[in-house]
Amino acid sequence: MIKAHGLSRARLKSLVDAAKAARKKAYCPYSHHPVGAAVLTDKGRIYTGANVENASYGLSLCAERVAVFNAVSRGDSKVRAIAVACKDARPCGACRQVVMEFADRSTALILVSTGKDDGNDKITVTRAALMLPGAFDPLASGLLPQPQPKNGR
Repeated sequence: MIKAHGLSRARLKSLVDAAKAARKKAYCPYSHHPVGAAVLTDKGRIYTGANVENASYGLSLCAERVAVFNAVSRGDSKVRAIAVACKDARPCGACRQVVMEFADRSTALILVSTGKDDGNDKITVTRAALMLPGAFDPLASGLLPQPQPKNGR
């Protein structure tokens, strides 16, 4: 297992395992491309999601967005890390932008490209900002208030 930006080996393994388990719950009768995602929040909780397709393709949701929305809907809106597991893990542009809404530039993004069996996974660890250069930033645009320094500093 690889080291990821401030995550312990055990926490990284938990996140990867959760994304792989979520993948098994994907509803993908059209693409036959199951994807699972797991989000670690700053509260230390892990939320998962799987892609859910629809015959009207535009109504489908990717696993990454399902996982993030799952966390946010439970009041946990600060993403610390996200793992994505599928045959060739590469979040789409919409998912990258959603991650940037609830993460910061240094948020760990763990891409788990699954092999034919669990022993052949290729794991790439990067940062969210590197996956979406020039992302629309709601803080910089003034749409969200700037976070206040802790302890009044």
